[in-house]
Amino acid sequence: MRPKTYQDNFFNYHSEDSINSAKEVIPVVLNFIKPASVIDVGCGVGTWLSVWKQHGINDIQGVDGDYVDLKDLLFEQDKFIKADLDNGFKTNRKFDLVNCLEVAEHIKIENAENFVASLCNLGDVVLFSAAIPGQEGTMHFNEQYPQFWIDLFAKYNYTPYDCVRQQIWNNEKVSWWYRQNIMFYVSDKVTDQYSSITSEKREVLPLVHPKLLQYKTRRLNGYENVLRNPYTVLRYFTRRYLDKTKNIFKK
Repeated sequence: MRPKTYQDNFFNYHSEDSINSAKEVIPVVLNFIKPASVIDVGCGVGTWLSVWKQHGINDIQGVDGDYVDLKDLLFEQDKFIKADLDNGFKTNRKFDLVNCLEVAEHIKIENAENFVASLCNLGDVVLFSAAIPGQEGTMHFNEQYPQFWIDLFAKYNYTPYDCVRQQIWNNEKVSWWYRQNIMFYVSDKVTDQYSSITSEKREVLPLVHPKLLQYKTRRLNGYENVLRNPYTVLRYFTRRYLDKTKNIFKK
């Protein structure tokens, strides 16, 4: 029996947006680093790894929980490792690029430092993004602004480099959460080896993408419209109660 974590259609629901985003973002990343090997921690069904393969990177590894159905993978099953990411993950090798996108918010806050340590152990360059407060999503236990993650990476002497967001910020083909959150973390030991990333150091700002603001504004306006009329309030909460009751009986 699969654990009650993600619904069966969770990864399929997000796959198209994820693949479209990867097709736009990876060419930008390749302007900064040309990895021969990539590991994707929290890879899901492997949408990003499938696009890395399209760019000729065949030395790949995917890591995620046992809720991922192997038959849904978009890359070879023997390159997938099941792991409880809350408990960290280790391998006997390092990779040129560690890919970890919109995953860390799913890690409980008490395990966040151990998770970051795992990423640092896997390679000297990490392409990272994580949900900010209010972003919302399935099992988002630990939404944080970038400084939270910056402080954790700093414990392992990794520095953030915010050189990707500005190049994809207005690209409508990229899901807004990647545009809002993605950046590099590079080990201070190899700064000189990756000057294309590290040559320009700028302050990492806690940015909120207009798409998120629009989403929140639409929801707020909807609630305001509901609350203006007692009848609509009753109808709204009755509908929500009935929907939840239906879901309970479906389970």
